[in-house]
Amino acid sequence: MAEERFKNLFLQDTAERIDYKSPSSGGAKFRFPERNFVEHGRRIQQKLAQTWDHFRDVQAQRTAVSLPVREGVYLEFESTPDFDLKIKSLENRRSKIRLLNVRNVDIDGKQVQRATVFIPQGKENYFLNKVLKYAEEGRNKELISSIEDVKLAILESFWQDETKWMPGDDPVWCEIWLNGDTRETEESFREIAVRLNIELKNETLYFPERIVILGKANNQQLQDLIICSENIAEFRRASETARFFVELENKDQSAWAEDLLSRLHIVDAAVSVCILDGGVNNGHPLISPLMNDEDSQAFNEDWGVSDDTGHGTGMAGIVAFGDLQKALESNQRIEILHSLESLKILPPRGQNDPELYGAITSQSVSKAEIQAPARKRILCMAVTAPEFSRRDGSPSSWSGAIDEITSGYLDEEKRLFFVSAGNLSGQENFKNYPNSNQTYCVEDPGQAWNAITVGAYTEKSNLSDPSLRDCHIVAPKGGLSPFSSTSLLWDDKKWPIKPEILLEGGNLVKDSLGCLECDDLSVLTTYYKPAERHFRIFNATSAATAQAAWMERQVSLCVMCFAV
Repeated sequence: MAEERFKNLFLQDTAERIDYKSPSSGGAKFRFPERNFVEHGRRIQQKLAQTWDHFRDVQAQRTAVSLPVREGVYLEFESTPDFDLKIKSLENRRSKIRLLNVRNVDIDGKQVQRATVFIPQGKENYFLNKVLKYAEEGRNKELISSIEDVKLAILESFWQDETKWMPGDDPVWCEIWLNGDTRETEESFREIAVRLNIELKNETLYFPERIVILGKANNQQLQDLIICSENIAEFRRASETARFFVELENKDQSAWAEDLLSRLHIVDAAVSVCILDGGVNNGHPLISPLMNDEDSQAFNEDWGVSDDTGHGTGMAGIVAFGDLQKALESNQRIEILHSLESLKILPPRGQNDPELYGAITSQSVSKAEIQAPARKRILCMAVTAPEFSRRDGSPSSWSGAIDEITSGYLDEEKRLFFVSAGNLSGQENFKNYPNSNQTYCVEDPGQAWNAITVGAYTEKSNLSDPSLRDCHIVAPKGGLSPFSSTSLLWDDKKWPIKPEILLEGGNLVKDSLGCLECDDLSVLTTYYKPAERHFRIFNATSAATAQAAWMERQVSLCVMCFAV
């Protein structure tokens, strides 16, 4: 049989022609403002002297009342508008003068560069000497001429996110980036944090020359850290958890939803994601722009098309936005590349006959295709039958029906179908994580060969709820979600390896009494009764499967951009 060939992908406009220059000829010259060496040198010298005097006053005041204070000073250097600082010359490792961060800020439409530098005690004259040589001999002109201002660094000098995200009087979780990568640096910082009553996470991230620790601090505590520690490099706001949004009053949730709606840009891509579930409430303000009434159908018309349990609308919120929490927190325009369809395959009460699962799925897909035959669609289903699953990877009538749908066996029309792997439940299973996940097999119809079966991992590890202070997370950050099933017990010579992909499915906390779900470690999505509240938490392989359908649309857009 002739080998089927596909079009190649071509990357265009990825290179820029630059004429070669030998090392001796050098590159572009560093731009700096023209200065009068004597006048500018005298001004910068005064600035440096003032900063040192100010710091010595602070040091003396804190020492007089037995408050801790670091040995050394943080300075912030600022460039002339539309010029850069001579960054490399701001650091001298031999003298332990360290460049901590560099930021570009917009001031009146012009770019200004700011750099934060730590100068240890005993090296106070390092920059003063450079300024004197500049004023007297014209030396160090690129460095000193590039400096417009110098002052003591303040909290804003270390804050790398939008200033509106800085903590106020109430403590919030922040990423604290330390300069250094040794255990001694971490231990010294943790001792200071204890004295300042700053709550820290036990986990630590080590990077070359940087350590990152999560700390819960208010504005004053971050300022105190700068005064007390000589190892601060940056502060960033740690991501909020879903708890923030689900605990809002409904009127406030509505305001967040309206803000997101104002930033939506819906691209008519003639592609839909069809959700096979228990119905979707397209009256939710975040769902209605993406889903018309005629695109909501049921296998049995007597069931109605409304969402009876909230699961389908929860799927829809993630299929629409991916990370809904990130979309809400952003101030950027959000592009939606698809519409939504709903196929209700679950009755309002009771269960379907297990022998009919395959037929119900096939006939429901046909309904959607008859309703909009020209539309391309991705199929997404997070419904499984745990009590009737074979557990060994062998096919069932349901998985066989999905293989027929996806392969085009009956009509030569191939389809992309995302199916959930199914979930563990029960305290004993959760307590035995991850061993229980390794022995709990993918549920029917996740064994379908031609479907993409989606399992769950988790990045969720941040606990902000004070009531969970004594709890620990079950799964490590980046680990298998405690909910996710696997196919480790299947015969891999006979059956496929499932799931094929893992996406965010949330985490659990544990204490002496057992394991439980919590808002902090769950995924945010839409609630099916927006008159009561707009948001809810969601998790497990359902959340992961919905994300897979959303992600497919992002990948498809990239492929379309590069395909020739």
